[in-house]
Amino acid sequence: MKQTNKQFASKVVPFTGEFYPDIPEPTPAGNNIAAYLVIIAAALVAGLSMGAMSTYQSADQVQLRQMKAQSQQLEKVKNQVCR
Repeated sequence: MKQTNKQFASKVVPFTGEFYPDIPEPTPAGNNIAAYLVIIAAALVAGLSMGAMSTYQSADQVQLRQMKAQSQQLEKVKNQVCR
């Protein structure tokens, strides 16, 4: 059976006789497009949510919601009076 684990060799430094493990160089990471897409998607969602909040809290929308609430109250009063 073959072993797939890498075994590191020790390196001897001349004149001192000290042993140091031979550490392989780390492989550089390639262009990770998925990470960039996640960041772009998160920025898009954040921008859309900020836009939705600012639209919901705009003066026109607040006034429209107040007018709808008043219209519903007026309908209730109208139904109670006209019975």
